[in-house]
Amino acid sequence: QLELCKSHVDPGFLQKYFNFINRFNGNDQCVCGEVSVTEQFSQLHWDGFTVEVLDSLYNTAPISMHCNQSIARLFPGEWEKQPVPEVTSNLAKPRFPCEGGATPTS
Repeated sequence: QLELCKSHVDPGFLQKYFNFINRFNGNDQCVCGEVSVTEQFSQLHWDGFTVEVLDSLYNTAPISMHCNQSIARLFPGEWEKQPVPEVTSNLAKPRFPCEGGATPTS
């Protein structure tokens, strides 16, 4: 019954990230809601600190999920501000033909 699932960092936590980085860089002006998330990302000065804080956000902030059934309706349930799922095992990376392995399947 599962057709599609997508997730994204909760927008409120993402705005807190932008505010924190802007304040850290001496820019106390909040542009929350005034420009798109894409624009906010493009306005950041990217350095090791900015990247590490973003990585931390992605690994700890709640996520919002949208899971569609094969009939194009959302699955029932609470999908907002869910904890990041714990990865319990890693799958082996498929080898590509140029690496001497079998062709990856989709």
